[in-house]
Amino acid sequence: MTPRPLPKQSPDRRRFLRGTAALGTAVVGAGIAGTAAMPGSASAAKPTEERGRARWQVTANNVGYEPRGPKRAVIGGSGPHRGPLPFHIVEIATGNVAYRGIARDSGVVEDWRTDHFPDVPARYWVADFGAFDRAGRYVLRLDVAAGYSGYSRPFRIEHNVLERRTLSHVAHYFKDSRSSGQFDKADRRLPIKGTTQRFDAHGGWYDAAADWGKHFTQLSSSTYFNTLSIPLTAWVLLTSYDRLHDRGDVDLTALWAWLLDEGMFGADYLARVHQPGGSFYSSVSQPEGDDLGIIPSERTLSAHQVGYREGGGLAIAALARASTYDVSGEYTGEQYLAAAQDAFAFLQKNNLSITNDGKENILDDFNVLLAATELFTATNNVAYRGIADTRAESLLSRLTSWQHFRDYWRADDADRPFFHPSDAGLPVVSLLTYLDIATPNTRDRVLGVVRRSLEFELAVTGEVNNPFGYARQLVQNAAGNRHSGFFFPHNVTPRTDDAWWQGENARLASLATAARLAAGHFTGDFADRLRRYAANQLDWIVGVNPFDVCMLEGAGGQAPLYLEYASNDPAGSWRWLRSAGGIVNGITGRTDDGAGIEWDPGQASTGPNTDWRWLEQWLPHSTWYLYAVSIGG
Repeated sequence: MTPRPLPKQSPDRRRFLRGTAALGTAVVGAGIAGTAAMPGSASAAKPTEERGRARWQVTANNVGYEPRGPKRAVIGGSGPHRGPLPFHIVEIATGNVAYRGIARDSGVVEDWRTDHFPDVPARYWVADFGAFDRAGRYVLRLDVAAGYSGYSRPFRIEHNVLERRTLSHVAHYFKDSRSSGQFDKADRRLPIKGTTQRFDAHGGWYDAAADWGKHFTQLSSSTYFNTLSIPLTAWVLLTSYDRLHDRGDVDLTALWAWLLDEGMFGADYLARVHQPGGSFYSSVSQPEGDDLGIIPSERTLSAHQVGYREGGGLAIAALARASTYDVSGEYTGEQYLAAAQDAFAFLQKNNLSITNDGKENILDDFNVLLAATELFTATNNVAYRGIADTRAESLLSRLTSWQHFRDYWRADDADRPFFHPSDAGLPVVSLLTYLDIATPNTRDRVLGVVRRSLEFELAVTGEVNNPFGYARQLVQNAAGNRHSGFFFPHNVTPRTDDAWWQGENARLASLATAARLAAGHFTGDFADRLRRYAANQLDWIVGVNPFDVCMLEGAGGQAPLYLEYASNDPAGSWRWLRSAGGIVNGITGRTDDGAGIEWDPGQASTGPNTDWRWLEQWLPHSTWYLYAVSIGG
């Protein structure tokens, strides 16, 4: 039988870094009774209630809070009210008021009030109920007796609430993202671009909800913004397994098995695409179009071998860690370690020639540091510790200051600020991982630098009115101009056709990971501030944000639809289905410099086929969320 030909693809499907923009959906309605949704309009009403001219939006973590951890909700209003707002925590099962509190008036966020789409509240109040620790399922309600009306979405107060209520989905999101079926069959004999050779590159994870490619990084030609995908995920799966296993909680037993299995699946892919005597092949590309006629035979393997900052460092780290367990995947532990050592030896000699600009920077430092740390842990070879010591020293020297900004990471040899679209927490994470092999004197220096760097993060976050505690950043655009702001700029590269901008949930979760890891090494007020900072980033992802949207599929309130307007189809299509446990890209700024705030603005606002910037699930988001949650609150 002659196979039925698949339809050809249109060439104008989303291109990962194109400078256009998106669609429309919204989540509306919340209270004790439940929620409602109105698809297709980003400006649809949010869960608000009327009181005279005031409108109230009550946003809480849609999953829940730790009994002894930080607990905050944020209330938005658009009326004339000023001053405090009384609120109640109401038990859903009984309707009884379990806690009474006063939300403080946090005022306006000028940047968002000036430029936003769709509408956001004009003013905010912060409801802190950290003192309430009774387990149960609740809503936060404004005080009806005082004349106010408004409810949050339901949430739980429960020990290990994020682990219990979200990590099953997250673990299986990675399984759902595995390369499989006809794609994986094609990947066993992939043509290598520019050659007549074929190569077995099966396995690994698809990059995103509408991208069946498999990548080490999406930005190989970038100097400072290489975003890490498959190697980071493999390393985090194994590291998160260790974190959860070391907690010794039998309730986490199934997660141990799932994460270890998935981590080995990732290690298998990394070992498979390693080139003996070289590094790793970087990407499997899948042409994309406006239709669903994705043709497996059109997949190709990039001949480019990655440098440290393109994922080579994290791939080595993941393979070295994988070699230390008494179980493995398709390869043995010895084979994992041999691939890691071989790639490391190659990159120690050749990394400079692979970089796009012929220079190493902070990304190379933390990638090499993680690779050398894991290799020393796996082998006890002092040569690896020596290399780790050298890279740690380089990182420790990278705190600098500019104007009133003190102790930020410099990315280059001068004072360019390090800021990153997805992996902003990696300098701290790499140093805290290195602590396990550092000498006592070096440990003290590392913790001192980590504290100073995180004090900067706390300071820039609190520099302006910021009721949600969103992790702000010091950024620099393509012209060299610097400013602090909420969101990643759209104009950070000299090239106009690939300016990076999309939602920042991976960045937030990476910083939450760094803060939670660091909090375990400190005590008192600093540790408490780090835990609150981390909680604020995770809360934002699961509902405490100006659009009252939970961006983790399968948990909390109804997730936004991922619509797309192929060939200017006005009805839109929900063709790109997502998986529970995946996290969408998230909320962005509106302008080239990242100012303002924007969420799913709709085809009428920005044109077709750019909704991915807000609504596409991407591997690094769930990866960093997993690591942050595995550490515990």
